Amino acid sequence: MLNKSSALPGTARLKAILEDPDTILQIENPTEKMQLAAVQKKPELIGHLPFATEKVQLSAVITSAESIFLIHNPSPTACFVAMEGILGLSLFPGRTVLEAAKELVLQMQKDKAGERSSTAAIEKFMKEVEPFKN
Repeated sequence: MLNKSSALPGTARLKAILEDPDTILQIENPTEKMQLAAVQKKPELIGHLPFATEKVQLSAVITSAESIFLIHNPSPTACFVAMEGILGLSLFPGRTVLEAAKELVLQMQKDKAGERSSTAAIEKFMKEVEPFKN
């Protein structure tokens, strides 16, 4: 996918993304720095970045916790940060909690795709993480 944006030097592409985050959609293999710039300004772009690093995922969910549902393969840490934000929790990020957060996000993605409620999944998560609340 060679186009006008891909032909620009790296710094010019980064500047273009800072001015218009959607520019990243025209760049083949954007760098992590470019991805970070895009999702910080427009977190929903994470859905168009299938190979986003954990750092990029975290940047997106810190900006908008709901963007976790657009991530193709969210990291457990990104799931944890998103669920803390969405559910208004303060949890100790141990292995059990990280795994439970990822499981919840994946279930909520399935529920959303099937137009089902995620209430049961959220209740299960809340029971699992109760001992880890700060």
